[in-house]
Amino acid sequence: MTDRITKKLQKRHPTINVSRVRTIIGLLYMAILIVGAQLSVDGTGNGWVFVNFQIFAVVFISYFLQLEIKFWQTAIVIVGFMGINGTLMIPLSWLFAAIYVGLYYAMKLVKQHQHHTWTDFVDYSLVNLAFSTAMWGVMKFRFNLHLITVGWEILFSFFFMTIMFVYISSVRDGANTIAQLTYTTNFDELTHVHNFYAYKNNFGQAFDHAQRHQEPLTLMLFDIDHFKQVNDTYGHLTGDYVLTTVSRMITQELKASNPKLQLYRTGGEEFTIFFANYTPAQARTTVTAIARRIRETPMQHAGETFNITISVGLTQLKSGDENQVDTYRRADEQLYHSKRHGRDQVTVG
Repeated sequence: MTDRITKKLQKRHPTINVSRVRTIIGLLYMAILIVGAQLSVDGTGNGWVFVNFQIFAVVFISYFLQLEIKFWQTAIVIVGFMGINGTLMIPLSWLFAAIYVGLYYAMKLVKQHQHHTWTDFVDYSLVNLAFSTAMWGVMKFRFNLHLITVGWEILFSFFFMTIMFVYISSVRDGANTIAQLTYTTNFDELTHVHNFYAYKNNFGQAFDHAQRHQEPLTLMLFDIDHFKQVNDTYGHLTGDYVLTTVSRMITQELKASNPKLQLYRTGGEEFTIFFANYTPAQARTTVTAIARRIRETPMQHAGETFNITISVGLTQLKSGDENQVDTYRRADEQLYHSKRHGRDQVTVG
């Protein structure tokens, strides 16, 4: 829910403070869960029955969501909670609140010092068990609970938190695996820019959109000139350096021009950029800036200094293009025209 809300807000307000949004949602979650549950037993002798859910709430937002909730924010929620259930004048309630706040900060400390899955679990369990025991001890004296009842509640809390740890850890591991696979599928390992697979998907979507809405779409293909000669003369490590340096410079130029523009490595030394809703004339400014920066930036690696240039082919979507391959083929023809006629130039067609 938090991720969906923040993504929607980011679309409308790109500079929004995501951490602050997550904190506000976490506070609302904690307040609604705790206060809502407590109101259902308010005025009865069962005011203790939701203690484990209160423990769950604070552990979830501190250890798993890692929300940066300030002390004064926590104090407002706790005082409001105590005011609702009429426990502001009960000393044991203040002791319970102090232990509750202590659990929040203790769990955050445990999370910050993670090392290994099993030792993390032991630290997590011991802290949870210690604070749960302290909180249930307060409940025992306040509600005159039987020791067996308290023991069962502490045991339930331990198993409940253990299940939560195992479940959420497995979900996160799966999410991390998917994220890694997604990154590997869509990004080039060497340059960390988008790869051909990402280009094919993204350009296909842009192509269809441009055709449907009759909007301009410009495609730029370019090669690093004499790249094989760089590899043969200075070695493949220098070649990798050139690829990563060129990628970084172009990414910076694109970010300065339009952050929505993306660089794609579609071959060994071949790169692609597509300009959605740009005519070639409009894209030419950015293309020229890219070519100039590469030309004027000396490459220095392994004690060698040399210069690099690029050859560019530029074209736009035309009414006769049946699919994205037609546009790509025409851009490729312009690229090879630049290479056959002296390199270090931009050919538009």
